[in-house]
Amino acid sequence: MDLPLRPLLIDCRIELRKALRQFDQTDLCHRIDAALSMLGNEAAKAADPSRPDGPAAPSERTAQQVAYAWQMAARNLKSTHPSLYAELQKEVLRLLDGAGFADANAEIERLKQDLEEAEAAAGRAKLARMKATGQLNTVCKALAAAAPQVPESGDAQATALARIEALVKGQGGLAAAGGGAGPEALDPEAVPPPPFVLELVQAGQRSFTKAQREFAVAEAMIVTGWQYTPVELLERGEAWLAGLLLNPDSQA
Repeated sequence: MDLPLRPLLIDCRIELRKALRQFDQTDLCHRIDAALSMLGNEAAKAADPSRPDGPAAPSERTAQQVAYAWQMAARNLKSTHPSLYAELQKEVLRLLDGAGFADANAEIERLKQDLEEAEAAAGRAKLARMKATGQLNTVCKALAAAAPQVPESGDAQATALARIEALVKGQGGLAAAGGGAGPEALDPEAVPPPPFVLELVQAGQRSFTKAQREFAVAEAMIVTGWQYTPVELLERGEAWLAGLLLNPDSQA
């Protein structure tokens, strides 16, 4: 068959649809559709002899084939649903006139870039949440060591606030060691650390135990008005922490 027959059949089908309202339900319409499909397969076979018979797989369809299929559908729509075709035409013109309109490849690249930026932002947010969670856990552990007399309530935030209030009122921390007459005052591993332990740590002659270090960090956060994170306080060294606890007024 001669290839120009295909557009001729398409035009005939359009005119017949205009003339006959029920043309899509007639046998002639089905025969024309079958002929158009056959012509399309023969054209594709001629262009690529190695191509198997039957319709092309979606992955094998070219942009030109897809565009031509849309063109055929639009031409049929123009005759069968003029109002819908007019709305579609307006939308196409709006997209073509828009400042952000680009070809398919450019749009795909833009979407890939947006996806990469979104994934990077999600990664940064996850890292920030992990860092904040770690710092919060450190603060809660330090408060537990500083005010062990405040029991756990099941609510981490409420417990932390209660322990802070106890420390501010002098019911925990160094105020609890103010008596100085108990056995804790002579225990080098007592929490809170006795003054002689603080002096030794400040002089570099010994180190805090793990519990004493957590207490010192919690107390230092209160004394410094929560200006530093636990990590920043630990970076200053145990000698600095011990000096701060011995003379908190110097840093107030």
